[in-house]
Amino acid sequence: MILDLQGLGRIGGRIKKVFTATFRREGEEALRSHIHDTFIGKEIGIYIHFPFCRGLCPACPYVREIAGKGKIEAYVSALKAEIRMVGELLSDLDLKVVDVHAGGGTPSLIGREWAEVIETIGENFNVSKGCSFGIEANPEDLTEDKVALLIEAGVREVSIGVQSFFKPNLRMLGRRHSIEDSLEAIENCKDAGFALINIDMMYMIPNQTAEEWAHDLRLAAEQGVDQITCYPLLVPPYTRMHELMRSGRVPKQPGMKEFKRMYYACIDVLGEEGYHPLRYYSFGRGKGEYSTVELEMVGPLIGFGCGAMSFTGGYEYINTCSSREYVRAVGRGRLPVAGGRIVSKEERAVRWVSERLSALKLKISDFEKEFGEPFDALMKRSGYSMALRIGQLLGHLERGANQIRVTRKGMWSRSLGGWAFVLSIPCRIVEEYLKTPWPFEVTIP
Repeated sequence: MILDLQGLGRIGGRIKKVFTATFRREGEEALRSHIHDTFIGKEIGIYIHFPFCRGLCPACPYVREIAGKGKIEAYVSALKAEIRMVGELLSDLDLKVVDVHAGGGTPSLIGREWAEVIETIGENFNVSKGCSFGIEANPEDLTEDKVALLIEAGVREVSIGVQSFFKPNLRMLGRRHSIEDSLEAIENCKDAGFALINIDMMYMIPNQTAEEWAHDLRLAAEQGVDQITCYPLLVPPYTRMHELMRSGRVPKQPGMKEFKRMYYACIDVLGEEGYHPLRYYSFGRGKGEYSTVELEMVGPLIGFGCGAMSFTGGYEYINTCSSREYVRAVGRGRLPVAGGRIVSKEERAVRWVSERLSALKLKISDFEKEFGEPFDALMKRSGYSMALRIGQLLGHLERGANQIRVTRKGMWSRSLGGWAFVLSIPCRIVEEYLKTPWPFEVTIP
């Protein structure tokens, strides 16, 4: 199979039937008003997108491009300018930053520049004392010197893109780093004293078996990091990997039965090694979690950089996916937003429930405190109550007096639904906005 939306079968088609969203380009005055006037809550997260890479992995579905020194310098300057611009726009809202993460691309390509970015955030936003700054990193970047630079810059959490401890898998994925790079990177980060270390691992790689995946998981657990996040290899149609699989130049992925075996290997193997599920795809040894999913889904989250998504709680918008146009727009004093849309209370409620169930349980009292009305009434009005009832009937969900939790059986279902959502919504948004920097309107899926 190819793990695209079609490969997921009926569940992918179901998302297309129940969810449609249209993003529209707004004038500067209307855009500023939408962003300023729609914040729900005072605590916010910040996401920073750094799109540059040394090489382009064939399966990567994100906004990225080949790095160049001049490009990076101009981009970091524009990042700081955008932070100042948005900080000024929102200065009267008394917002407090509680979480900052950088993704890409390859944020670990740079080091001391992150100190400038963090300083700019602190100068333009109220940053809470407990706020931690985390970045995604490639193993080959995390030398002793680079890790020291990141710590000095203020980075406290790191997510390392290990993907596999087997060379054939790394070659299949087109990764530049070696197994030895990964082992050294993990050791360097542990020695440096990062507050939280996550490693990303990937399965459903062509030619991979469930037994080989279980072996990879045991090797990952042996490293003793705080968190292990397990992703299947998703292959959206606009990626180079999809083209290679369709043409037969790269073998297709394992079938659905093997997919299910691999998924439950995550739970069972990592469970035996002392890791408990944090979400349906991530596993930790403690309570800490490297994740931006909560704020991406329910807001408020401000995204900076080209291709960054933001969600105020009432308005969702995306920056242009062209780094060149991003730099040009910010340089002219304009918000680099390519499209946005109003999000209803009902949709936000569904997003809140979906996000909490991705973390495997929700408290109904928390929901009612957040939304100010009874859980069942708002779920019925949103159209999501039927999905919850079906989940209970199938044994995927269990409901108590004040809690709904995902069962072991339901974790597989939640996984399929979650990855179908990623392929249908975030990947489709990127696909459309990569076509042209400033489209008038984009409808997804």
